[in-house]
Amino acid sequence: MKPFFVTHEAVSGALRCSSFSSSPSPSLFFSHPLRHLYTRHRLIVGMAIALAACPALATIQPTQLDAITVSSTSGGTTDKTTWQSVQKSTLVDMKDVLENQSGVNVSGGNGASQQIFIRGLGENQVVFSVDGANQNAQIFHHQSRFMFDPALLKSVAIEKGSGSASAGIGVTGGAIRMTTVDAQDLLEEGRSLGFKAGAGWRSNKGWERSGAVYGKFGEHVDAIFIGNLVTQKDYKDGHGNRVNHSALDQDGYLAKVGLTLSPQHRIVVSQRREQQEGYRPLRFNVAGLRGLPTFDSNLVQDTSSLQYHGQNFGFADRFDVNLFHIKMNDVKDATGPMPTTGRVLPAHSDASAKTTGADLGLVNTLWSNHTLKYGLNWRDERISTAQYTVGRGREGKVDWGAYAEGIWDFAPFTLTTGLRYDHFRITDTSNRKGSGSNINPSASLIFDATPELKFKASVAQASRSPRLYEPYILGLAWGDSRKLAEGIKAERAVNMELGAEWAGEHFSAMATVFRQNIHDYIGTTASRYQDNIGRLVNRGYEVGLGYRDGGFRSRLAISYSKPRVNDAYKAYVLDNMPTGRQWLASVSYRFPLPAVEIGWRGRLFEHIDVPVGEGAGRTTARKAGYGVHDVYLNWQPQGNDRMNVNVSINNVDDKFYYNQAGVCTPPNMSTCLPEAGRNYRVSFNYRY
Repeated sequence: MKPFFVTHEAVSGALRCSSFSSSPSPSLFFSHPLRHLYTRHRLIVGMAIALAACPALATIQPTQLDAITVSSTSGGTTDKTTWQSVQKSTLVDMKDVLENQSGVNVSGGNGASQQIFIRGLGENQVVFSVDGANQNAQIFHHQSRFMFDPALLKSVAIEKGSGSASAGIGVTGGAIRMTTVDAQDLLEEGRSLGFKAGAGWRSNKGWERSGAVYGKFGEHVDAIFIGNLVTQKDYKDGHGNRVNHSALDQDGYLAKVGLTLSPQHRIVVSQRREQQEGYRPLRFNVAGLRGLPTFDSNLVQDTSSLQYHGQNFGFADRFDVNLFHIKMNDVKDATGPMPTTGRVLPAHSDASAKTTGADLGLVNTLWSNHTLKYGLNWRDERISTAQYTVGRGREGKVDWGAYAEGIWDFAPFTLTTGLRYDHFRITDTSNRKGSGSNINPSASLIFDATPELKFKASVAQASRSPRLYEPYILGLAWGDSRKLAEGIKAERAVNMELGAEWAGEHFSAMATVFRQNIHDYIGTTASRYQDNIGRLVNRGYEVGLGYRDGGFRSRLAISYSKPRVNDAYKAYVLDNMPTGRQWLASVSYRFPLPAVEIGWRGRLFEHIDVPVGEGAGRTTARKAGYGVHDVYLNWQPQGNDRMNVNVSINNVDDKFYYNQAGVCTPPNMSTCLPEAGRNYRVSFNYRY
């Protein structure tokens, strides 16, 4: 579909999505008024003051910020962030990148404790892709499978809802797609060699250091090597209490070589490693040890990738091939005696998940203004554990799909139609087998009413095959109990969405309402079988408004989702986690001389009441709401992005709170990891 453009500085503090030019009536989307929020919380009051100040600030004309493309997809807004904005911030991990994105939530803790949700749907429903490489297998449900160091980042895009035909395998709840930086991105014009160095410090608590060397060798070859080392110490919550066993070392490395055969043909080979080491609880995302010792944990993910990008073939205008292999390995060694009664756990475990995949994509231009996209996707996943006493200790699955998608430009209308075929074949640890196929259609329509205003409607169906279980569980005495049910089918997710967008000279606006039905929803039965247990329905909306003039930016975004399984609240960390209504706001201003940007951002989650217990003993408990404020400053001493000095204060109020996406059942929040209290951050980077 046609992209639209807005000036957007997503990570440095004020994340500007397309947003409303006037505040919509809350009653349009919710059944009860929200006026009390405007007086109850400074987050909303601050935003109102900032917007009121816009006319006065509009007379100031500092330099323009970089433009970032925001493109329309069938499953909601895709926000793109560039490596330049990462350099102008005190980012440490992907939580820093994602937590200020509307409709996205990231749970607490450090490293793999952080689990990601899009519109309330968890990692089982979300695709994480880096340079086209993606893995669906999970080591253990108490730790995330999403490992990526933002120091390696070129851009990140977020897609929400079921994917269109060309979105790839298993995009039922959304996708987060990253690309890594190339030497060509960092090299200045006229130079063949360069380097980049950076360092940072955090009061709560740790430090980081990074370096990169890159160059161009002759007319055809370029290469880059990046290393980033992050030290995380046990942080303190808003009450000043140390969160024990949250310390870890995080390393990220990237080696990448590009061969440009001609302006129309390029080959890229890359090797990437993310590694996290520390003395951690068995359950990363749960507070406390729960009767177990700590474990010396070493979690490593290695990704190899080979990409080819070509243009103007005789049979296709564009031709893209991607081959990849991902291996995630998790070794845990207990540092003390293990319990000998109850569910006995191994003192040593060595679990791995491996994925090999290939994608082929072709694009043809038809009759000058229409586009046809078509291709193939293939993914082979294997999980295993070195320690097992039952079953085979391993599982495997193959997914493949074919798609065709047409983009038909009938100005002022743009119609997209797609059809996708998906097939899976799976074998569990008990040697039970399953297979199935789905045909998934998708369609969307954009009406460009004016150059500034467009309306969108879309419906997309995607399927997700039964997942491989967790290799850590396969290594336990009851590891063969997680069997495939006879006749299990792939989930079918149907997402319907209506939206409008306005992108004016100063104001921008967006509104989206959606309803998603996941049929044949896969869960674990009382007998521990993986089976189709019913239907998940998720409905909600996103609304936003923004203002920009010269160096001034302000933004307010509201999002809400309500996932329910069989019409009941049923949260599970990898599947869905309902949260309260989310409010995001930011204000920033960049001065021309000196080149300084100052800004504020705030996040507010309303409380949510959730059912607790079953049957006659069922009650309702509340997850408390919270509001958090950050302030930041970026200074570019040379007046360009070669050198950045960044300062921020995260959680200015030193607020104690539990993230609503955390693993805990209210009113007892003791198993939840509290979020970090006030955190002073300083970072510096220089590029030559």
